[in-house]
Amino acid sequence: PPQASITGLYPELTLLQKLPQIAPSGFAPLYSPADWQAYRALFGPEADALTQKRASGQLEFASKLLDTAAANHTSTTQPGLHKLLLTRAGAISYRTTGGFPIADRAVQNLLQTLDQNSPAHVAALWTLTNQISRMSVTPKPQRIRYSALAARANLQLTLLLLESDQLESAQGVIKLVGYHEGWLKADPTTRREIAQVRAEVNRTVTLLEYLDKQYPLAVQGDDKACMSLYLWARYVKNYPTLQSEIITRKPHSPAADLHQTLAAADRDPLACYTAAESLQTLAATQTEGLIKQRILHASLKLYRTFLQSPETENARVKRTLARMAIEAILADGARGPVTLHPLDTLLTAATQPTTQTTASPSTQTASQPSSRPLH
Repeated sequence: PPQASITGLYPELTLLQKLPQIAPSGFAPLYSPADWQAYRALFGPEADALTQKRASGQLEFASKLLDTAAANHTSTTQPGLHKLLLTRAGAISYRTTGGFPIADRAVQNLLQTLDQNSPAHVAALWTLTNQISRMSVTPKPQRIRYSALAARANLQLTLLLLESDQLESAQGVIKLVGYHEGWLKADPTTRREIAQVRAEVNRTVTLLEYLDKQYPLAVQGDDKACMSLYLWARYVKNYPTLQSEIITRKPHSPAADLHQTLAAADRDPLACYTAAESLQTLAATQTEGLIKQRILHASLKLYRTFLQSPETENARVKRTLARMAIEAILADGARGPVTLHPLDTLLTAATQPTTQTTASPSTQTASQPSSRPLH
């Protein structure tokens, strides 16, 4: 699909926001035009006068937004207004001395209603936590905590962009996590997940560059190219329409034969051995890493299905060969889809009172650096 600019996913963090946030095409917005109009009706004059107020007046206004958001928390008619109020409260308070408690409260409340599968929601969390973690007005212990939260929001946003086929944006977002990665030396779990997501982005880039060369050949009827696209549509992207189109256009191709073999395995556990064997043999002919890993993983699952079925108990030779094949497949690097959920481990901890500094190793004072860039 066309690559969209995701700038519109990030909420504006200026003191005075004059225009509503507009999400790029194909993405659900953080809030609707009606939510923006409701915000302006409630707070328009006060918001416009913020630049004329002292810091104390700005923080007082941010607190008012939080109180209104709390009252709007259970609203089913304007859920976007709640998130708009929270992001505005955070945007107004994060840069001001003494404003961290308000900004922190805004983030904690945002976490309570966060949809982890919404790029706009996660982008809002990433934008706020990234900025808060960089500010000198943020207490030092909390900068480390916010770096961990920002890193995980970054990873989740990257994965969502990959799912939406926005590869260029995913590459840009994952590069930004490097700043936070350096401050999480006492958080090996997050650092490991950063490496995993970064590797997934790189594998996807390599895969799409490979498929870009295969597609014109497939249009011309090349069997090998059609097989590569079929395997991608079945085991990487889960794209049934493309699978059907390839089989319809090339009904007597190796891809069509494999499709029939896999269909038989779906119906009969005894056919799983043949299907698994076919995939294992096919994997040896593949040069692209991600497709090969997914084929091997599919073969592994079929062999295990064959072994677990009571109907195969008397097929002793095949069962022995299946066990040997499983060992070989695991050694060859079978790998299923990435199942990371970066925000799961922090959502609960992040909603606890900020005075609890022993929630994770990354928040302990002893492990924090002695200095940090001030912005």
